[in-house]
Amino acid sequence: MRYLEEFRDLLARRAARTGERTFGFEYELISSKPVSYEGFRRVKDAVTEAGFVHRNRQLIDDSGMYITFEPGGQIEFSSPPLRRFDFDLFDMLLDKIDGVVEFVKAAAGVEYLPKPYIAGRGTAPMLLEAERYKALHELLGRTGNRGREMMKGTAAIHFHAALMNTEELLRLWIFMCSLSREEGFRMGPDRRDIWNRTDPSRCGLTCTASKNISNSSVLVEQLVSFALRAVDLHTEIPFGERSPQPDFISFLEHFSTIFTDVRLNLKGMTIELRTLDSRPLHLFRETWLTYLDMFQRVMDDRA
Repeated sequence: MRYLEEFRDLLARRAARTGERTFGFEYELISSKPVSYEGFRRVKDAVTEAGFVHRNRQLIDDSGMYITFEPGGQIEFSSPPLRRFDFDLFDMLLDKIDGVVEFVKAAAGVEYLPKPYIAGRGTAPMLLEAERYKALHELLGRTGNRGREMMKGTAAIHFHAALMNTEELLRLWIFMCSLSREEGFRMGPDRRDIWNRTDPSRCGLTCTASKNISNSSVLVEQLVSFALRAVDLHTEIPFGERSPQPDFISFLEHFSTIFTDVRLNLKGMTIELRTLDSRPLHLFRETWLTYLDMFQRVMDDRA
């Protein structure tokens, strides 16, 4: 299979560098009203006034938390790697998120809400300039009937757990899949309907199939195979059918556009759970603590 051995080698090298188990989150909020181009400029200016600086194409602060934006102007806060008992740091990050959101509202006039979905955003301005997002926006206008709502009208929470070695991949994948069906972790009906009608080639890999996978090596093969069947953003044909064959770096870029409920995140070398709906910070904190407890129970069962 194309790219499979290179992909296996990459996973093994990056997992070997992990060192210790860490966790992370991405926390998104959506604007109460569609954001204009001028409003988006004000938001980005306000974020820098709040102490976030440009570094490596990211807006990052001295805690290591960074801010990115989604195509409809949704704001996303991403944590630095967190150890299981970094409760003080976690609470400090939540306080900072709350402060930034309030500052942006006052300075830029844009109110951000912890809501998973606001209707009518499919036709809102596409605010990001990166070619990847432009291509995805064009593609999702054709492959499903709600893909642009996914890009501009939803807000989610993602949980990460660092992968320590490739042998534990299947175990963590199954855990995240089981979590994706639990109350408080699964998608609500609004986001689920959008997800189901976005792009089956990107979002259609269900966790059900993992029950029949015998080991992590087979799971890796399935993930690569699914990515090869997913439609390429630029040519709109399955990536594995492109000719001439793209290089491995191009495949990795394509792999990062796969939006399944559970995902192997190569940037941070983590298993990523993507189903959680956005929610107020106090509820988010409760969910985070539950996640850590459930994760530890799974790891203790292995011992």
